[in-house]
Amino acid sequence: MEVSGVLAKEREEEKRKQEELISKARRNEKISMVIPFLGIVFIVIFFAIVTKGNTLTASNLNNIMNQSFNIIIVAVGAVFVYSHGGMDMSVGAVQGLASVVVASLILKGAIPEWMVLPISILVGLAAGFMTGAIHVSIGVPAFVVSLCMRYIATGITRTATSAKDLYIPYNNFSFWNNGFLKLMVLLLVIVISYIAFEYTRIGKYLKAIGGNKTTAFQSGINVKKYIVLAYMILGSTVGLVAFFGLTRTGVVSSSTGQGFELDILTAIVLGGFPLSGGAKSKIRSAILGAITVAVLTNGLVLWGVDPNIIGGIKGVLFLIIVYISYERKKGEIVS
Repeated sequence: MEVSGVLAKEREEEKRKQEELISKARRNEKISMVIPFLGIVFIVIFFAIVTKGNTLTASNLNNIMNQSFNIIIVAVGAVFVYSHGGMDMSVGAVQGLASVVVASLILKGAIPEWMVLPISILVGLAAGFMTGAIHVSIGVPAFVVSLCMRYIATGITRTATSAKDLYIPYNNFSFWNNGFLKLMVLLLVIVISYIAFEYTRIGKYLKAIGGNKTTAFQSGINVKKYIVLAYMILGSTVGLVAFFGLTRTGVVSSSTGQGFELDILTAIVLGGFPLSGGAKSKIRSAILGAITVAVLTNGLVLWGVDPNIIGGIKGVLFLIIVYISYERKKGEIVS
């Protein structure tokens, strides 16, 4: 009787500890969901005060919308890569490459105007395919492969614009620089990506790969196939924003897309997205982070901060967030 009583107490104590752990995990999850929202609210209020309301004017809100458009779309595409624990440092360079390709074709009259958008997307998709395929084929870390892709794409862009910047006939594409159209495109990308990530095998398999690649492979998942597919999805979103960026500015220069990958990385981290991937990967994290980065960048500019310093501020902010979210026991960055 005494032994059974002791065992019963041990079971009760174990059950109590499990309930405490579950309660703590749920509490932490709720906190991690709230913090990104609070971050956006704080940044909006802070810059509204220091700029004396200039960040809340109609014209500036339109600027923020245009900036958010690019970052949100690519951040949503990046979710598929980062959910399996991958990384891509070639995003900005690929944007520049896609812009150079389509601008060159437009200036030569080699394609009809309706083909510009699909070709831009195809260029980004092809770059993503090369990054993913090389990574899984020869086992070189994706970080290294994407850096190589970055150097290649940057070299092509700088060579093409070394003599002069490429200007396209802006009026021919002014239709695309429409706020309502961009909003519809943005919502369409978010909806399609959300469905694919949460309700199809693409997202489920990528999260499984991020959780444990070996287990995913043993479960029958074609790991290499889905990793390549993830980079292709990201590349296609980069090609999409390259087109809209070109139709907005009408010019391609050697600096086109420069630093964009840091904005995406910062957005991913600020939104509470786990860089190690896995089941905690959420599209909403990328969206919240992207909005935060757009508002932050815009606010710093209106505040009068030197544009050359803004990149450094983002880098410091990224380092701080990574330090806070780094789980030292596992050596992983978590949400």
